[in-house]
Amino acid sequence: MKKNSKNNNFIEYIISEESKGLRLDLAISNEYDQYSRSLIQKWIKKEKILLNGKITKAKEILNTNDKVTIFPEENINADVIIPENIEINVNYEDDDILVINKNSGIVVHPAESVKKGTIANGLVFKYPELVNLPRSGLIHRLDKDTSGLLIIAKNLKSFTFLTKILQERKIFKQYIAFVHGRVMKNDTISKPISRHRTNRKKMSVNIDGKEAITEYEVIKNYNSYTKLKINLITGRTHQIRVHMSYLGYPLVGDQTYGINSNKIGDQDSIIKNFPRQALHAQKIKFNHPITGEYITLESELPKDILILEKEIIQSE
Repeated sequence: MKKNSKNNNFIEYIISEESKGLRLDLAISNEYDQYSRSLIQKWIKKEKILLNGKITKAKEILNTNDKVTIFPEENINADVIIPENIEINVNYEDDDILVINKNSGIVVHPAESVKKGTIANGLVFKYPELVNLPRSGLIHRLDKDTSGLLIIAKNLKSFTFLTKILQERKIFKQYIAFVHGRVMKNDTISKPISRHRTNRKKMSVNIDGKEAITEYEVIKNYNSYTKLKINLITGRTHQIRVHMSYLGYPLVGDQTYGINSNKIGDQDSIIKNFPRQALHAQKIKFNHPITGEYITLESELPKDILILEKEIIQSE
């Protein structure tokens, strides 16, 4: 990596086709959501962001293959990430990366409505140096009620590499899900996803949305349910949940895109009352940012999903 005389590191990436024609600040926040749009605008004014090697303005309209260079300031998270002693379940760790096993029920990163109690708060408590990285080093996200594996970079070089290969779809992410209905064949769904037109807290399939591709494979059919292995080709918000609901196979327990619990028989008490979407990020594969080694990591299904699976088997 090239060195910057003041910050010692910088981040570079290329604008994709789907951000062509957008303002610089909006395009960066679309493609590289580790930074808030307000922070992006601040850095543009302070000449911390260059476009094709030149000082620019937030309203500059972009073309495909434009090169954006970001010179991050230190302590970029210091004002927003409050260190908290939150349990972090480590799956893998070395000097450059960290992979954790996220529990369900915890938000990954603070937002306007959630300032404390997130994975990021726990990370900067245990690893104070992460305050100097975007999103406290988090490379990707999981929904609050999805469990499983998350990758964290421990330095800017690792963060830059991992973010780049994520953008290039070179990080393999596999999930286990339990859905309503009998899925009879393995298939791929390629339907664009965008924010719901009327409910801004939801996502939906929309012809004007961003490309979204999900592969799914049947592990086991039950009378009224299916256990699936799901590979994410893209990583849109709520992608698996939206795609499976669109196909008519919503995830068990999904409070947003699922089946009304009143339509589930009383005999299926655990299934009916399952408090979260039955989705677990079970496997990831990627190249190590420093050694180049191809890393494969797995996470066992959590106890609540194992209990759910037992109940589904007994319901046959």
